[in-house]
Amino acid sequence: MDIINKKRHFFRIELAEKYGVAEAIMLNHLIYWVASNSMKNTNYHEGRFWTYNSVSRFSEFFSYWTESQIARILKSLVKKGVIIEGNFNKIKYDRTKWYALNDEKYFLENYNPVDEIEKWNSQ
Repeated sequence: MDIINKKRHFFRIELAEKYGVAEAIMLNHLIYWVASNSMKNTNYHEGRFWTYNSVSRFSEFFSYWTESQIARILKSLVKKGVIIEGNFNKIKYDRTKWYALNDEKYFLENYNPVDEIEKWNSQ
């Protein structure tokens, strides 16, 4: 695999100082997907945009964390009031969690990684 096709994970220093490095990395991921859903006008419930994934699906993207670490990071972000959890699954027994930014406007205006993708790809 060449370097261009490798995934990039990063964090904002100010978010890491406030919430922790792991939380900042996960938060960047969630902000990206909420922003993406906002741009596509999809996954809109209860006045905000959401993203969803199971812990096992997150572990495919974050191969350097265990599933228990991912669950802990998500719980930490919920406990700190940064994200909220929901369930908008169509099938009752589907336990996939949905996540939204507690202060969506603030995070999308100040930390939206979608706005920087073109700049990254040109480097």
